[in-house]
This record gives sequence, C-alpha cells and structure tokens, in this order.
Amino acid sequence: MTLATLLSIAALVCGAVTPVQGQQPIDAPLLKPFADNRDWVLFRDLDYHVGDSDITITVPKGFVTDFASIPQAFWTTGLSPNGKYSKAAIVHDYLYWVQGCTRKQADNILMIAMKESGVDIATRATIYEGVRLGGDSAWQGNAAEKASGLPRVVPVADLEFGPLVLWRDYRQTLAQRGVSDPVLPSQPAYCAVGDGTEVPGRN
Repeated sequence: MTLATLLSIAALVCGAVTPVQGQQPIDAPLLKPFADNRDWVLFRDLDYHVGDSDITITVPKGFVTDFASIPQAFWTTGLSPNGKYSKAAIVHDYLYWVQGCTRKQADNILMIAMKESGVDIATRATIYEGVRLGGDSAWQGNAAEKASGLPRVVPVADLEFGPLVLWRDYRQTLAQRGVSDPVLPSQPAYCAVGDGTEVPGRN
C-alpha cells in the first residue's frame, strides 16, 4: 500500500476530507480495518444527504466495505481504492449489496456523490464508466452471496474483532453462528435520484 493511500485512509477515518463544494455530502464515517486493510467496517451510521433535497441514504453501522474496486494496475495512474471518492464508494458498495435500486441507479448515485465530494471530472468519468462496464460481476456476485446467507453487516456485539482477523474468515464465522443481515430497505424512494446523474435540488 502506498503512502498516498495510507494518508487518504487516515484522512477519511479522522474526518479530515474537505469538500470542494459548499456541503460535505456524507458525514465523515469512523471505520475499522480488517487485517489486510482491504475491508473496513463502519463504526457508526453513514448518512448521505443527497444534494439540496430531503433525501438521505443511510449506510448502517457494521456494514463492511472495500471502497472503490479499482484494479491495482491502475493505481499508478492516481486511482486506487481510496481517494476523494471514498465516501461515495461506500454508498455505492451498500447499494450494490442491498440491490433495492437498479444497478444503473446505483451507479448514477455514485456519480452524484462523487460530484458532491469534489472529485474532478476526469476521475469521476473514469470511475463511472468503469462501474458501468464492469460492475455486473460484482452485482451478480453480491446477489449470490446474499442468496447463500452470507452477512455484510457486522452486529454491534461483534465489532470488537482482533487485529489479525480477515473479513472473509470472520464472515464465515458469523454465518456459521447464524448471523444474518438486518432487514434492509427494498425499493427505497431514494432510488429515483439515480434516474439521472445530476445533483438534485429541493422540490
């Protein structure tokens, strides 16, 4: 992991990411890493207040994210799993897991959140096109994992795992204990925001 990546993670965890535009669309989350620093768990709810509207997307405490799924070959170009788009990526991970919205709506909400996070045009276009072209495998994989009973939200009582624990192992342990995700929203009203890629205003 590069120094730049470590610094971006530290800034995210400490809430030091400063938005370019007038609002910070997603409150700074507190995250805890698993042993490989690839997967992280939210230690509090992450609320994304979408644009100048009354719409909020809440990613629940305990949700596990790997941020942006950007192949390592692209890291030398300045793209990595972590950056100014990290918080938008957490929301996108959540939408891909819940699948209450369509995949296109989830991808469009990613674009909206990146705009609000001050991600430059070229970077957000690259990430957006990447998920539009290659996101189906992640979408289908999530559907299969959900069908098999694997959880993606760690219960509060199980958040104090040790520093050498990997998510893939911990997840299997939770599943074997019968842990399942809480009831997550089905076809939530916020999906309509993703019918386009413009930041919505207040009605």
